[in-house]
Amino acid sequence: MRAASAALLILGFGAGFFAMNKYITPHAVEISKPIPQFTPQSAPAAQKADPALVSKLEGILKTDPKNFQALRELGNLRYDERNFTEAAALYARALEVKDDVDVRSDRGGALLQGRHIDEAISELNTALSKDPTHPQALYILGVALLEGKSDRAGALAAWNKLVQSHPELPELNIVKDQIKQVEDMARRK
Repeated sequence: MRAASAALLILGFGAGFFAMNKYITPHAVEISKPIPQFTPQSAPAAQKADPALVSKLEGILKTDPKNFQALRELGNLRYDERNFTEAAALYARALEVKDDVDVRSDRGGALLQGRHIDEAISELNTALSKDPTHPQALYILGVALLEGKSDRAGALAAWNKLVQSHPELPELNIVKDQIKQVEDMARRK
């Protein structure tokens, strides 16, 4: 995933987590579903892809259906358009051509956004088996575990590993804030 998309993803998840926490804390008793039903108010809006670029990539894929770069780039465009089902499918096709940790992590994010929690977690764990400190995979895994499985300990483990292995990341304060909020929520119980 391009750096800008990754930053937007992290910021969107961070903002969504903060919004979710504001709602969940006063309504904790009411929330019993394993997957909270919410839409982060501050999630980045869908970006309309450049039709000429989409047409060009689709043309490349017609003549070369296994073009890794075209599959990945079209997957990124579909993700930015918030078409997570198609993005995940394009990433899967790219992974058939070349096993790539970044694409696997992108696919995990698309699956999570499409609410395919178990499949997202599996994809992210596969990415982490190849690169145990992949920052995007660690972050998204934490989100998937917390939001999709209500697994605070698992989310904290993933995010703490991210903080320890990548102290230079500019988005680290967001992750540290999320860790603190999850720990605070656990203490209040």
